[in-house]
Amino acid sequence: MTGLPAKTRKGQASVEMLATVGIVLLLLIPILFLLLVGAQVRFESLSHIQAASASRLLADSINEVYLEGDGATKVALINLPSNTKSVAFSENEVILTIETSSGESEITYPFFGKLSADSQDLKIENRRGIMPVTVTVITERQEPVVEIYYEE
Repeated sequence: MTGLPAKTRKGQASVEMLATVGIVLLLLIPILFLLLVGAQVRFESLSHIQAASASRLLADSINEVYLEGDGATKVALINLPSNTKSVAFSENEVILTIETSSGESEITYPFFGKLSADSQDLKIENRRGIMPVTVTVITERQEPVVEIYYEE
């Protein structure tokens, strides 16, 4: 057999193998990057839906117990997404803040029940996953108001 010595043929095979692996990696890296970016977008979309559902459940619970009147109580199990920053209450809406790749995003849901002063100042921070929130109606100055409690 004529041609190159055995050592040279082994070196050529190694160079060809490295070149093949390099080309395959060069093609796979952009595809993997696109898949990861797509997964991030889907994760943020899912967490936005979860946050909207949690804020709606809280607002609906406030409205429900407010309509039932003095002494009414409800425990709402809300599922906060993993990128939740805070849950706050204003005079007439639940404000759930999540962290996204483009910054903070606030998801709000309105309610008509009247909150107590303590509950309006309530801000639940650094909580994720399933969390029980107790919503109770109390009488304050001869007017029913909703009080919100949660376990830390």
